[in-house]
Amino acid sequence: MFLVTGASGFLGAVVARHLVAKGERVRILIRPTSTIAHLQDIQHRLEIVEGDILDVTSLENAFIGVKKIIHCAAVVSYDSTNYDIMYKTNIEGTANVVNIALASEIEKIVHVSSIAAIGGKPDELITEETKWEKNKWTTHYGITKMLAEREIFRGIAEGLNAVIVNPGIILGWGKDDKATLRIFKRIQHQKMPFYTNGTNGFVAVEDVAAICIQLAEMQITAERFILVAENTSFKNYFYKIAAQLQVPPPKRMLTSFLAAFFILLDWMVSFFTRRKRNITKENVKISLEKFEYSNAKIKQTLGYTFISLEETIEKIAMQLKQ
Repeated sequence: MFLVTGASGFLGAVVARHLVAKGERVRILIRPTSTIAHLQDIQHRLEIVEGDILDVTSLENAFIGVKKIIHCAAVVSYDSTNYDIMYKTNIEGTANVVNIALASEIEKIVHVSSIAAIGGKPDELITEETKWEKNKWTTHYGITKMLAEREIFRGIAEGLNAVIVNPGIILGWGKDDKATLRIFKRIQHQKMPFYTNGTNGFVAVEDVAAICIQLAEMQITAERFILVAENTSFKNYFYKIAAQLQVPPPKRMLTSFLAAFFILLDWMVSFFTRRKRNITKENVKISLEKFEYSNAKIKQTLGYTFISLEETIEKIAMQLKQ
């Protein structure tokens, strides 16, 4: 039996769907406050356990009878108001998963990390061998995922079979609160006037889910893999979205000066209205820089062919228009 953590989220839900489609027995761990309405059509095929990776007792119960785990649960945020729960969930929660797995008959863990955990600098090719070091581009989210990876490697040192995947920016059709859909909708309604020339790695959610499952079924252990289909600029990404949605693309480049102004404005609006932050210093500084990631290792290991960025954008745009 597979256990999927974070199935109430974007990637975890797709992983659960892929496993069900393969005929696997699937158990998902969800918090009592979470919704899985997006899994309603396959809910009868899932074994649902309420719990939390921060609740050791519920986690122990969820592990009973499980052989393989795909650990997707995490908090992703660039807003300082979420840092405390993000550090606790991503690091302590992963430590709990590792500790209980070591005490159970778990055959394999696939831990979903992030390219943010690798580090690296702009204008260099970032690989699995890139040495992590804190620099001005390091985010708190990246720190939490790096420290979570250290918990996985600790477990490996103690006899755990585990691999780590480091996806880039994951794209796909999913929950309405996903950043991907928010960007598509803003461009669709011409409320995205700015673009940046920063570059990053993008990957389809279907690719991440498929690779996680493949790695869970293989004997590979103590390895990490960058999962990026393509590196491209945010300007090109936005232009491709606009072309598929048949609307004008963003026309103005976001400069550092304008970014600082919008960060301040967004903070003020958030402070007085209590809404979530849309723009923070952390996510802006990443979007302005040119980061490039290598996918050579996973392609060589699995012989994997990624879905193109063009095809992924076309699929999301088609579903949005419908």
